[in-house]
Amino acid sequence: MRRVWGPRTHLQRAQQLQEGDSTAFSRCLDRAMALPCLLWVWLLVPGIQGVKDGDMRLANGAAANEGRVEIFYGGQWGTVCDNLWDLTDASVVCRALGFENATEALGGAAFGPGTGPVMLDEVECTGSEPSLADCKSLGWLKSNCRHKQDASVVCSNETRSAHTLDLSEELSFALGQVFDNQRDCDLFIHVVGQGPEELDLCAHTLILTANPEAQALSGAPGSNITMSVDSECMPVVRDFIRYLYSRRIEVSLSSVKCFHKLASAYGAQQLQAYCGRLFSTLLPQDPSFRAPLDLYAYALATGDALLEELCVQFLAWNFEALTQVEDWLSVPTTLLQVLLPRTELTVSSELALLQALDIWSRGTGASHGEVEDLVQHVRFPMMLPEDLFELQFNLSLYRAHEALFQKKIIQALEFHTVPFRLLAQYRGLNLTEDTYMPRMYTSATWSAMVTRDSRNRQNQGLWYGSRSRFAFPYTPEPYGGRYGPYRSFQTPQHPSFLFRAKLTSWTLLYLPTMQSCWNYGLSCSSGELPVLGLTMSGYRDPTIGYENKALILCEGRFVADVTDFEGLKAMIPSAVATNSSRRASAFPCTSGAFSGFRVTIRPFYLTNTTSLD
Repeated sequence: MRRVWGPRTHLQRAQQLQEGDSTAFSRCLDRAMALPCLLWVWLLVPGIQGVKDGDMRLANGAAANEGRVEIFYGGQWGTVCDNLWDLTDASVVCRALGFENATEALGGAAFGPGTGPVMLDEVECTGSEPSLADCKSLGWLKSNCRHKQDASVVCSNETRSAHTLDLSEELSFALGQVFDNQRDCDLFIHVVGQGPEELDLCAHTLILTANPEAQALSGAPGSNITMSVDSECMPVVRDFIRYLYSRRIEVSLSSVKCFHKLASAYGAQQLQAYCGRLFSTLLPQDPSFRAPLDLYAYALATGDALLEELCVQFLAWNFEALTQVEDWLSVPTTLLQVLLPRTELTVSSELALLQALDIWSRGTGASHGEVEDLVQHVRFPMMLPEDLFELQFNLSLYRAHEALFQKKIIQALEFHTVPFRLLAQYRGLNLTEDTYMPRMYTSATWSAMVTRDSRNRQNQGLWYGSRSRFAFPYTPEPYGGRYGPYRSFQTPQHPSFLFRAKLTSWTLLYLPTMQSCWNYGLSCSSGELPVLGLTMSGYRDPTIGYENKALILCEGRFVADVTDFEGLKAMIPSAVATNSSRRASAFPCTSGAFSGFRVTIRPFYLTNTTSLD
């Protein structure tokens, strides 16, 4: 890290130029000396020439080894807040500026308050980072500190006696070139596919031996090796072996599965883990859902439980979108058996789910027993009585499984017409079973949407085309106020038809600042912002509880994450992984910002309520 001096020395030298050395300054007025003088002044006056993001300097200290910490980002210098500031953080600054270590980590603007933005807050370094920019923090420009909290350091007077010239980045390129040349080899690799495809490559045992990920190749007996790979992976074998040389590789949506296969087969554990993490980035990039379905099949075939769960989670959160693509009919029965029992399944309504299952059963030719097993997971009590009545007329599944449907419909009608107390007393129903729990329904009956832009008055977001027929009004109030974006709406108190005339009023809030939290009576910390708020008004039935969810939407196209409302707030994850302490979304939003936030209201009966007595 290049050492950048504070402004005091520069200002003194500029002042000497203008006041103390009038002769030299007068020479600058000479036309012949104009160009050299301008260059001289340019060098003396502090600026940002050659400074890059993450560079640091000390300001306002009496000596070069002390001062207020300032860091460069986005074309300007700023300060660091003293929240969590300690000697480990200070040592990162001192070592970056050429000193051995830090002797003091000071807060409270010990060397005077700075100017400009507060760049970093809640910095937590391990001590090995080259800059504060590489340490864990809230992220760039995400602080509510004022300059009275500027952090400062005092570094040891001793400077480092050794300096390092690091050209290691060139080594990766050079080793890649050695492989590309395919000369002077002592290891010969014959690659065969499942068909007639063949490929011959050569390698260097000495180079491969130095890489722990290449032991499967370098440790093989003899000088001839045969690699058997799937035909679809033949085009990337050369890149895989080149990675074992250069330890650098580019992975795309089309190649990630093959690289994962090769890494798994030949013990390249770091590449295998990298591809595993990359799946979460690549899954949302295929709107046809072909990639997630293929990766799910691959995970089952290889026994990769982590990848299997990743695929299932993405498909569950984006289930209704899955039901509307051409490949819906190619979804295997085994996958539906995993998806349909899930409560965290995003769908406009339970009726929409059943209709999609009807289309799937007619298009796939699934057996009678397989379809009946899937119908068992449909939550009939979550459908309205009139929808239940119409199933016999407009659903082919009803005619094929009439006895099962009649049993499920009677169960649902009891739920809709018999009070909770009587159901528990006489039927002994376990109302905590999944059958009686709502999923994440996105219809207007149970859901509302807010975005960061208060000027946007439309209920944007994921729209699946299914229209709710619940006979309850949905009356959103104007979207966006002086305290931040919000949406007011109403839902039934409970899915049971007994509550058809009992409404609960809600307000969904996007809270970007501490002030916006205070305005709505919420307590927020700076590390939580921005955050979602959800307030409820009206009578609250003591027999009903809520497990409300926030769907985090990316590009209006897919659900990137799902968070719980704990009390009145739901945390918003980072759109992409950063050095922030905020959790990254399960599926990164590569646009860098979420397109919206949808709440799904999920009421259920409280079985331990005293109102049953």
